[in-house]
Amino acid sequence: MIAAAAVGVLAVGLLPGLGGARSAATPHGQMTALRARQATLARTQRGVLLDLYSLETGLSRARSALQSLQARAASIARERAATRRRARAIRHSIGSARTQLARTLRTLYKQGQPDAMAILLGATSVDQAVAGIDDLRRTARANRRLILRLRGMQARLTGVDARLQTESRELARAQARAEAAVAELEVAARARTSTLASLQARSDLTRRQVARLDVLARQADQRSARLTRATPKSATAVSAVKTAATAPQTRSADGTRTLVVDAVAYHLPGRTASGLPVGPGIVAVDPSVIPLGTQMFIPGYGKGVAADVGAAVRGNIIDLWMPSRAKALAWGRRTVTITLYR
Repeated sequence: MIAAAAVGVLAVGLLPGLGGARSAATPHGQMTALRARQATLARTQRGVLLDLYSLETGLSRARSALQSLQARAASIARERAATRRRARAIRHSIGSARTQLARTLRTLYKQGQPDAMAILLGATSVDQAVAGIDDLRRTARANRRLILRLRGMQARLTGVDARLQTESRELARAQARAEAAVAELEVAARARTSTLASLQARSDLTRRQVARLDVLARQADQRSARLTRATPKSATAVSAVKTAATAPQTRSADGTRTLVVDAVAYHLPGRTASGLPVGPGIVAVDPSVIPLGTQMFIPGYGKGVAADVGAAVRGNIIDLWMPSRAKALAWGRRTVTITLYR
């Protein structure tokens, strides 16, 4: 058998199943399907890319918000540390003031009633002793006022620390939410990036398949043209053409047509002239009756494609490849009405 048109289809492995076995559509039809797939992939890629841009923008905003919260939390932590240092200093000052007040009060208690002996031992006069007592009293009052001021400052610092602690807890909750949002957006962005890479790989593969199939389709067209020109113009061929022209056939509204043919089964290994192996669904035809690349349905056999020619295939005769000699013998030669889809 000599091959004809359905070349690239088998080569790229993108063909639909015919009757449960792999078979080929026309290369041009396959290219149309592949280009449609390319367009679909391109639209999907654009959609995923826009979605990725949106996610990246949202992720940038979420990260910026998280950084702001982290900066605010760090600032509050520093402010609380400073507040605690001031509170410790005030507590120390209060302790010192209390100690000084206690000493003053003890001294005042001891010297509060000056007598002659105290004057003789220490003061030069009663006036001097009284002045000393007044100084002690003023010092005690000053210490009391200092302690009151320090306690007020301590209370304010306690309030500030409580407020900062509350704000710190709220910021911690907000920071946790922001971190969760960032993590979720990062996962979504990685998923979109992975999807985009997968779509790009599929698009590249489809583009290579289209280019390869285009080359194979051109080669198939050239071989078909050569085979058609090489068909013998003998009386037998002319008779076959006339038989084909007058053979019973009908055409439906959807473009399909039926044709009565003799179907002969064969089982031969090998390859076609294009280098592709013969296989299920490959049908040898007379190109002047059934154009190469035509898809068809054969009752009892299934779907097939006109992809071969043969020296003995003239007129309304087709050869069907069978996977075994037993199946070829079981089929034999039958007259069937086939449906052509091209």
